Amino acid sequence: MFLRERSISLSPTSVVTDYAQVTKWLLRCPITDLAQGRQILLWVLQQEPVKSARRVTMFVRAMYRWASGEDVALLPRNPVANFRMPKPPQAAHEVTVIPRDEIPLVLIALEARKHSGANWASYAEFMLQTAMRTGEVRALTWDDLDGDRVLVHSNFTLTHGHKPSTKTNKKRWVPLNSRAKELIEELPRGGQYLFPWNRYTFQSYFRQKVDELHSAGLIRARYRPYDLRHVAISRWLEAGIPVAQAASWAGNTSEVIWKHYANTTTEYQMPVL
Repeated sequence: MFLRERSISLSPTSVVTDYAQVTKWLLRCPITDLAQGRQILLWVLQQEPVKSARRVTMFVRAMYRWASGEDVALLPRNPVANFRMPKPPQAAHEVTVIPRDEIPLVLIALEARKHSGANWASYAEFMLQTAMRTGEVRALTWDDLDGDRVLVHSNFTLTHGHKPSTKTNKKRWVPLNSRAKELIEELPRGGQYLFPWNRYTFQSYFRQKVDELHSAGLIRARYRPYDLRHVAISRWLEAGIPVAQAASWAGNTSEVIWKHYANTTTEYQMPVL
């Protein structure tokens, strides 16, 4: 009942993946009395990994708010209405970016093999040049191109395929730099999509090649495809692009850009003052 109502406002991916995870965790919870909401949340927060535990807690609190609403009234009161989330554990680096000297290594590793005509290095570098999300790149069609810019208005999810809206449900124009246009010129034409390749295969292959580079000691971390978006936005800011403009191109607010995307792409030395 809760999911049926929430599915109207949530993306299909959230319903399928996020709430599926919540269901799994709650089935594992030894506390079955829903009136003991605070004990349930405390149990969830003690589980690993920490980020997942905090995310599940957020969803469970939303479920309690819904169940205790007067128009639903499955519960007489909300037992977690005044529950205060503990501070997250201190993290060394909140935002992961791929250093400038490691980007070529990652792209070369992806170039090593083309699977079923797919060019994973091209896919990855287009993400880097535009800061577009993985699913947004996959959803791009030739009709979305308009000279020196591209209209980002849809997403290609792992669970539901092509979805006619972005993650934030806002359309945006993204300018194409010279390298992005070169990548487009190199793409084969004939189909509907610019990058008509399996997104899941791309992400799996990316992780495989990054793991190999990391195991060989050639890169500092096991990066994700999404980290390319972090790199692009961080480089924009380093190049002097105003944060408001970077946020517009990236499809986020300025606050989100500073909090979740901005970092340095070069290691600096502390100057003598």
